[in-house]
Amino acid sequence: MRFRLIPSAVFASFSLCGVVRAEMPALIPLPARAELKEGRFVLKPGTRVVAGKGLENEASFLTERLLRSTGQAPGSAGDGAEIRLEIVPALGAEAYALSSGPSGATVRGGSAAGVFYGIQTFLQSLPAAAFGSVAAPKEDWSAPALLVEDNPTCAWRGMHLDSSRHFQPKAFILKFLDAMAAHKLNRLHWHLVDSEGWRLEIRKYPKLTEVSKDAPAYYPEEIPTNPSFRAKYRYGHLHGGGHYTQDDVREIVAHAAKRHITIVPEIEFPGHAMAALMAYPEIGTTGKPPTAVSNITTDLIGVHPKAMNFLKDVLDETMELFPGPWIHFGGDEAPKVQWKNDPYTQKRIDELGLRVNDPQHPNASEDRLQAWMFNEMAAHVARKGRKAVGWEEIMHGENIRHLAKGSVIMPWLSAANGVKAANAGYGVVHTAVSPFYLDSYQSKDPGEPGALYQGPFTAEQIHRFNLFPDSLTPEGRGNILGAQCQLWTELMPRTDDVEYQAFPRTCALAELTWTAPERRADTEEFMNRLAAHGARLTAMGLNHRRSAPPASLKWTPAFLTASRPWVVALPAETRAKLLAGETLTLHFAYQEGAHGLDVTAVELLADGKAVAEDRHDGFTGTHPRQADYQLKLPAGSKPERVELKVTAKGSGGDDSHGEIRLGTRP
Repeated sequence: MRFRLIPSAVFASFSLCGVVRAEMPALIPLPARAELKEGRFVLKPGTRVVAGKGLENEASFLTERLLRSTGQAPGSAGDGAEIRLEIVPALGAEAYALSSGPSGATVRGGSAAGVFYGIQTFLQSLPAAAFGSVAAPKEDWSAPALLVEDNPTCAWRGMHLDSSRHFQPKAFILKFLDAMAAHKLNRLHWHLVDSEGWRLEIRKYPKLTEVSKDAPAYYPEEIPTNPSFRAKYRYGHLHGGGHYTQDDVREIVAHAAKRHITIVPEIEFPGHAMAALMAYPEIGTTGKPPTAVSNITTDLIGVHPKAMNFLKDVLDETMELFPGPWIHFGGDEAPKVQWKNDPYTQKRIDELGLRVNDPQHPNASEDRLQAWMFNEMAAHVARKGRKAVGWEEIMHGENIRHLAKGSVIMPWLSAANGVKAANAGYGVVHTAVSPFYLDSYQSKDPGEPGALYQGPFTAEQIHRFNLFPDSLTPEGRGNILGAQCQLWTELMPRTDDVEYQAFPRTCALAELTWTAPERRADTEEFMNRLAAHGARLTAMGLNHRRSAPPASLKWTPAFLTASRPWVVALPAETRAKLLAGETLTLHFAYQEGAHGLDVTAVELLADGKAVAEDRHDGFTGTHPRQADYQLKLPAGSKPERVELKVTAKGSGGDDSHGEIRLGTRP
């Protein structure tokens, strides 16, 4: 029996204005197979969603999405084509097939999740406004006819969000989940506790969320776009701004589940625990409040019964709220000074037979104790069918031989340790600082917001990352679950800051983990699709960094010798952004040849007249210097023709190849 969604409202009349040339939509992530067919699919009166059994959620999602973007809901009257949703288990759980054309559209998936991902691709075939929340009924609500067959490369396609350092409201978390879903991402690693604030309500320990409540939500120095302050983090300083009640969490988890996203909560121990130790000093190693205000605090949660019971109590309430199979234990950056100096802790090391006399590794015994602590909690959550996840430190030294089997490791310091862990039989999620830490600069363009890591760590780097190094054994390759990007929020105090650092690099992560390596080999082609995809990010209401196609203008030896200075027309889309008041950014990128390119000046010509210039010596070669330029039209200028004039020469010769990468920023 099939489910028919028949709301009372119907689509307003949709029509095509003129002839529209069929063009492949800029699909992200790139499907395994996508082909254009003859004709177009058109939303018009009577278009309806028809769903098979078990797809009520997916039908509701599609109907609501179309209602929000078009202003009308699919109806039951008229002669409109159907949008059919079906489960075909033979496809594979997350796989889907999409076929659309003048007679209708059909999305088949191996499960409800597969159907959901097919819906996302169908929405990407429509105008970008389909992802908006403001009705745009005047859009041409049609799409090129498509045939798509698709399935993901990785089971773990994740984003990490730090809500501890700076709290984000519930509405933002829901919005972030929607943005993840639009890119077929399926894991949210939610960092809820740290030294700066404990954000999860634990009813047995109410003081946890009270410690930071009177602290400022953020400090002026932390605002990355504030020119009056040198942006910096305040590790260890408490940040107020709120916490999530258990009712909030239930709503967020339910929202995620409807979008086929599993939330992996992180309950950090034994380090990064200043807020917890301030609330309940008795769970610490010394039984006293922390003595140092620090994020990487030397004050550790202890291993005595009161501390261990505290952790089990917290994990019990956490598991009641988060039904997914994984609980993250943190485990990183835990200096062992207190444990080394505490008689009880040292006694426990001996009682447990963990003593190691290794002059080369003076903390080996304490590291083994942390592995024991991890395993105790892993066994505790395993009794409720859950698996433990930890950062890379849990495997350091000999610990990898002592960890509970079935644990998942996130190597952030060393990609080689990811290979080692996978070959040893542990699940691995790639999280390496470079390129997956998004608390980093996205480019070297002037005016980028402040960030902890200089980098830059770019979308291109993420897209090109090798998930499956040759050093993996066949078994090890199977243990690579996927990858995720990390949003550590020390310098992201506001939700706009989080969005800007996340997007569009999250789009590259989506394609890395979804699309087969051989299929996503062309990163330049991806960057071209990403530039078009920006309209969808804007429709979602995301404060994203604008992306330009990577190769807007090229130089060759023939071009260099033909004319100096060069005068070249700018693309129409670049002209439109300049007319809107945005700043043109240029990066001269050398590619090959015996010599680089010496640039002395770049000018902006409006109807043949120079109206802006950036004069400085820049060199692009194997060691580029000052190769970035910025130009902007005068306020109120509305030229018909906008051109670029470049004064440059080869550094010793004209045998140089490269490109001028164009971008704009507000």
